Amino acid sequence: MLFVDDEPAILAGLQNLLYKDRRRWEMVFAGGGELALQHLRTRTFDVVVSDMRMPGMDGAALLNIVKDEFPATARIMLSGHAERDAIVRALPALHQLLSKPCDAETLRSAIERGLDSFAGRAASREAEVRAVIGSLDKLPSLPEIYFQLTRAMTDPAASPDDVARIVQRDPALAAKILQLVNSAYFGAGQRTSSIGHAVALLGTDRLRYLALESSVFAPLDRDPIPDLPIAAIQAGAERAAALAHRFLAGPDRDTGFAGALLHDLGRVVLALGMTDAYRAILEETRATGAAIATVEEARLGVDHAEIGACLLGLWGLPGPIVQIVRHHHRPSRAPAELREVCAAVHVADALTHDPPAEAPIDEDELARAGMLDRLAPWCDLAAISRQDS
Repeated sequence: MLFVDDEPAILAGLQNLLYKDRRRWEMVFAGGGELALQHLRTRTFDVVVSDMRMPGMDGAALLNIVKDEFPATARIMLSGHAERDAIVRALPALHQLLSKPCDAETLRSAIERGLDSFAGRAASREAEVRAVIGSLDKLPSLPEIYFQLTRAMTDPAASPDDVARIVQRDPALAAKILQLVNSAYFGAGQRTSSIGHAVALLGTDRLRYLALESSVFAPLDRDPIPDLPIAAIQAGAERAAALAHRFLAGPDRDTGFAGALLHDLGRVVLALGMTDAYRAILEETRATGAAIATVEEARLGVDHAEIGACLLGLWGLPGPIVQIVRHHHRPSRAPAELREVCAAVHVADALTHDPPAEAPIDEDELARAGMLDRLAPWCDLAAISRQDS
């Protein structure tokens, strides 16, 4: 861990704050951006935690260099609320943004999310995959939806509900909104898995400022793999989210909707960052009829579910959403309280996937999760949903 601040007293305070972690983490404390870069260029760090306001090289400049030169390193910023313009400049380089002062548990939790591994599985190309994940500052939205958002942002009459309806159609927008609002800086300590609640918490004025003044949202300019249109992934995610929402009840509905909407973001990450390797995976999948996750794991050591979960965990999204994305192919491995939601997303994904063979319903997995008896009623609901549409 590398902690960066120009004030020795702040660094000493961080050292005291994390004193009990000294045996499990190797921590280095650097008095400014230039000194931090010297450390970074002589050894490997898993996480960098930097203050924003520093003389000379500020936190935004430092973390942008870290993003470019050391993309596998998790990037966390500490900032005061008076630094709005600087924060907008820094947002593309950040994984997580914390408010000052920051308590020990909040900081410790952010660092642990930055260290999140591939759920104990050794990826055969882990360094390459981690660099791809770490280099992403945003995911592309479909042009139509992106321009709907920008039009809404220039309309003073647009309400949070209007904006939420747009965001709920697009996994990339939803992931970024949830990242922003679940940061201690923007969310003021309120964590949420509900996309509608996230938009309301941000508010249209703040969201308008972020959308128009920063580069955290962007339209897709081209499909990296023509045989895997991002539009197809987005449409499948939107259908799966609607179906999972229909399968579930109570508080699980919003969490299941968000998890289903984001469940295939790992495929977008692979298509964008490992284009040639992922094209070969798709070709093998279609030639053999094997499930896409099986081929991914054979070639990379991890599948798109694990990669998506790693990205969302790095971005600081709530644990339940990360776990749903991670376990949507293997709901029996999910925490007990999330198995029903993961099973619902698994079935919704299978029933809306095109081609279906890439993500089949795994009845053995549902049985191990104790959810096999839910399959028939969920399939009935899906049939009703198709008739309604």
